[in-house]
Amino acid sequence: MATALSVTGTNPLVCPPAVDYPLSRPWMLLGSAGFVWGLVLAVHAYWLVAAAAHDWRPWVGLLIAAGAGVLAWRCRPLTQSGALVWDGAAWFWVRPAIQIQGRLGVRLDVQSGMLVQFQGESGAAHWFWLDRASRPSHWLALRRAAHAAVSRPAAARAAGQQAAQP
Repeated sequence: MATALSVTGTNPLVCPPAVDYPLSRPWMLLGSAGFVWGLVLAVHAYWLVAAAAHDWRPWVGLLIAAGAGVLAWRCRPLTQSGALVWDGAAWFWVRPAIQIQGRLGVRLDVQSGMLVQFQGESGAAHWFWLDRASRPSHWLALRRAAHAAVSRPAAARAAGQQAAQP
């Protein structure tokens, strides 16, 4: 049985196709965090109203919640630039001046967004939140590539492919 191999030398029926996905501001994540922060502030405001007149604890709680929200907004995690690229055999984080090869692991998938960890060759871990809204036409291809069992060693993949051949 003959199979056609892609340019990367992988079987497109076994491995997901190549895809590139832009890293942009994670609006869904920021909106969810803002909503949760608003709920926390509302609970603290109610606590402030319901507490005794000279109780200092609601004020401390409100200050801590407000400070944590401001700090989270200033840090703005998960807002990297560039693109994640799957070429059919390896993952790359492509930025304007550099291209880093690494492994991608899905840590949370909520259908319209994914939290992924990209671990470069140097061992440094980078976290990205990917939204479907960034490129809806490539979203399913990205999810297929991210969830594929591509982290196996090359020897195990080759052994698996040879075992599948008659």
